Amino acid sequence: MFLDLGDSTDFYPLNALRGAQNLHFGVRSIAKQWGDLLSAKPKVRIHSQLLPTEHAAGIVLGLKNGQSWQDQGVVVAQCGDIIESIHEASIANDWLEDAASLFEKCGDGLASDLSRLKLTWRLRALAEEEREAWAQRGVVVHGPMDRIHLGPGALLRDVSLNTEEGDILLGPGAEIMEGSRVRGPFALGENSQLRMGTLIYGPASVGQGCKVGGELSNVVVHDWSNKAHGGFLGNAVIGEWCNLGAETTCSNLKNTYGEIAEWDEARQGFHAKGRQFCGLIMGDHSKTAIHTAFSTATVVGSLAQVFGPGSPPRHILPFSWGHEGEKRQVLEKALSTVRRVMARRNQTLTPDQEQAIRHLYGDHT
Repeated sequence: MFLDLGDSTDFYPLNALRGAQNLHFGVRSIAKQWGDLLSAKPKVRIHSQLLPTEHAAGIVLGLKNGQSWQDQGVVVAQCGDIIESIHEASIANDWLEDAASLFEKCGDGLASDLSRLKLTWRLRALAEEEREAWAQRGVVVHGPMDRIHLGPGALLRDVSLNTEEGDILLGPGAEIMEGSRVRGPFALGENSQLRMGTLIYGPASVGQGCKVGGELSNVVVHDWSNKAHGGFLGNAVIGEWCNLGAETTCSNLKNTYGEIAEWDEARQGFHAKGRQFCGLIMGDHSKTAIHTAFSTATVVGSLAQVFGPGSPPRHILPFSWGHEGEKRQVLEKALSTVRRVMARRNQTLTPDQEQAIRHLYGDHT
């Protein structure tokens, strides 16, 4: 389906073990959303950074056989292998620039995927006539009731929901526990939980199989990751299979309110990209100790174990063991941890996934 591997360093560390097309635009991956859209057009291939927005989908679905969509020489999408004509159009708001763009575009992703999620998750929108009945169960809704969408088996009790700025979606089996307060737009994936007293400021999304607590503001949490206790995350992206210890917190704004220098993997250094807000960007399978305090725009590589005195450095290498010095994990021990963590969720490390981890380890030896 894709024209490239999605391996641009702009998405480090989130694409170290999987292509950028597998990252979440909203609460589901770019690949899954394009898969839904292109089920009737199997000959179409697209660039991994092309987002499944309404505008982009309209152009892609309108491509004729032998036609490609290009913008300033970049092939964005094409239908068929032999190109006979070119459709020129801007990709301005349909292009994913880098890892931090995932939290910036979270609201757009949730809005564009809403109609598809209604079918995929079998969502039911609440009706205005239900407001009083839900209030008797402690569910207080500020804003339109029909912006709340519940999947089969979703649970709500004693919570405050604000839909004035956007929809709130609960996937099948998802639960928002007592005392939580959520401002949309927000989506909670299948069988995920917001723990008691959680505060959510949208746009934000939590993938499937996650447990989340504390305070989140404009955060994207990928599948199977946990932040089950207190602590603040803002303007952040967390990969798959991560675990943040109790009271793990990240800064998302400099004390000077100035422009933030962000890690550039290609140039191996920190460079300004024009952002004032940026929190934690964490690769897959990484873990933190309790009370870990991350500085603004910290990047944590995949399979890192973050612990030690003081604040961690702003760039932590993959497979790090602690954040002092350059001590690395033993590969087989790291793989053993991965298998143990996945087994707790009845998941299995596939041969391809193991090979990706071994390849990444080799790259950082």
